Amino acid sequence: MRARVAILAGLAALSVEAAAPTPSPYPPGADVRTLSRKGQAVGPLERLRVADKYTVFDLYADWCRPCRMVDAYLRGLLAGRADVAVRKLNVVDFDSPLAREMGRDFDSLPYVVVFTPGGARTDVTGFDPAALDAALGVK
Repeated sequence: MRARVAILAGLAALSVEAAAPTPSPYPPGADVRTLSRKGQAVGPLERLRVADKYTVFDLYADWCRPCRMVDAYLRGLLAGRADVAVRKLNVVDFDSPLAREMGRDFDSLPYVVVFTPGGARTDVTGFDPAALDAALGVK
């Protein structure tokens, strides 16, 4: 099954890359870092949280169009929030070390993990702005 997903992902990449617009840059001063560019494992996300901030782990793949919608949401959010840190993790495909590290239930993208400043974790599957707003305390 994973091999089939990887093949489909490769085919999707061919069509998406040609039509994908270049994203706008993140706002100046935004706390954004890429932790995994090629699907390498990063260890437990809990240990990578940023103190005193909401920490958003954006697990994506370059071929994933809904992942680009999450990215656009985060860019807009960071324009007005200094209390949010974004950590980008490119899964590449579902056979990567990062995907395996996320566990058996990790089988769809986009996938976002939000930690509150107090450490409470919320996992959001798919592009779900209402769930992201709730996890990030947006009113």
